[in-house]
Amino acid sequence: MDAWREWCERLAAVGDRLAHPPFPADTRAQGLRHLARQVLVALEGELAHGDAAYPSFHRYEAPWSQWGGPNPDNVYIRARIDPAATYRVWGDVTGLRAAIFSLCDGDMHLGKYGVFGERTLDSLDVRSDGMLELWLSPRRHDGNWIEMHRDARIFMIRQYQCDWERDSIASFAIERVDTAGVAPPAPSSTAVADALARAAEWIERSIEYWCEYVERARSGMTANTFTPPTTPKGGAPNIAYGSGWWRLGADEALVVESAVPDADYWGWTVHHRYWLDSGDFAERQTSLNLTQAHFDHDGRVRLVVAGTDPGVPNWIDTEGRPEGMLVYRYIGARTQPVPDARVVPLREVGAVLPEDHPTVTPDQRRAALARRRAAALARYA
Repeated sequence: MDAWREWCERLAAVGDRLAHPPFPADTRAQGLRHLARQVLVALEGELAHGDAAYPSFHRYEAPWSQWGGPNPDNVYIRARIDPAATYRVWGDVTGLRAAIFSLCDGDMHLGKYGVFGERTLDSLDVRSDGMLELWLSPRRHDGNWIEMHRDARIFMIRQYQCDWERDSIASFAIERVDTAGVAPPAPSSTAVADALARAAEWIERSIEYWCEYVERARSGMTANTFTPPTTPKGGAPNIAYGSGWWRLGADEALVVESAVPDADYWGWTVHHRYWLDSGDFAERQTSLNLTQAHFDHDGRVRLVVAGTDPGVPNWIDTEGRPEGMLVYRYIGARTQPVPDARVVPLREVGAVLPEDHPTVTPDQRRAALARRRAAALARYA
C-alpha cells in the first residue's frame, strides 16, 4: 500500500501545482480535466501495456486523452518493446491511406527524442489480400523489416485518416517471437509499484514540459503571423511543421491565406495554451486538412480563425479562447508555402474573401459538425 499512497500523494501535488502560475485561475477546471486525462493515458501505458515481454498495442491521443499536440487526422497506437528481442507486427491495411511506423526511445517530455528506423506504408510490401507483415529485430529478417536500435523502447504507428468518413483504419497486432502463445505471469507487487512510479513521473513531467513548451513558443512568436515549416527535434523526418500564435478580440478574426502545397498530406490544427492539446476536435472544427478544406478558384486556401462562426467553410474554431497556437503540417512536401495572415473585424470577413467564396448557414454548420463528430468517434468505437 505504500506504493499506492505515494501515487496518490504525487497526483495530489500535481493538482496543487495547477493552482499556481503560469496556470491561471480561470482555467482550473480545464487543468484538472487535463490532469485526469493524463492519468488515464499514463496508467494504461504503464500498467496495462508496459511489458515489452508480452506486448500489446494501445491507442492514445483520442479526443479525451491528448498530450503533446496530436494531429486530429492521425490514429496513434504504440507498444512497448525490448531492443534485444524480435517482434512480428501484422494487420489488414486495405483502404488505409497512409501510415508511418517508427521505433522511438520514449516521449519528448521525458527527454527521449530519438526516432529510429522509420518506414512509411508505401515503402512496405503488402500482400494482394491487403495483409501487411512487418518484423522488428536486431538481425535482418526476410520480408518487411525494421532494424532494432539499442535505444528503442516504443514501437509507434501513425495512421492517417484524412477523409474521416471514407478512409479506413487498420487494426494491428504485435507479438514477441519468444513469448508468443505464452501467458504472462501474474503481476508482482514490485512490478505494480514500479509501473505506478513510472506513471506518476510521466504525468508530472508531461504537465510541466508541455506548458513550458507552449509558453516558450508563445514568447518567440509575433502574434497573428506564421513561421516557415521546419522539422523539430523528436519529430518524424518527413514531416515539416509551421506555426502561428493567434491573439484576437471577441469581434475579430484571423484570415490565413496560403498557396496549396504540393504534398502527400497537409493539415491545420489548433493547439491550446498550457496543455498543448488540439481542442475538442470531435465536437468542433478545430482542424482542417486537404480533403476537408475548400480551395478557391485561384488555387489558394483561405482559413478564418475565430471564436464565433463566420459562416464560411474553412472556419477554425478557437472555442472562444483569446489566444492560442495554430499549427500546420506538411508530409512528403515538394513545395512548402509559408502562409500569410491578417486580422479583420469579424463582420468584414466576407469582404476580404473572393466574391465566389461559399457561405455556410447555421443549419449547414450543425449538419457538418454532426457528421464530423460521428466520423471521429467511430475511430474509437
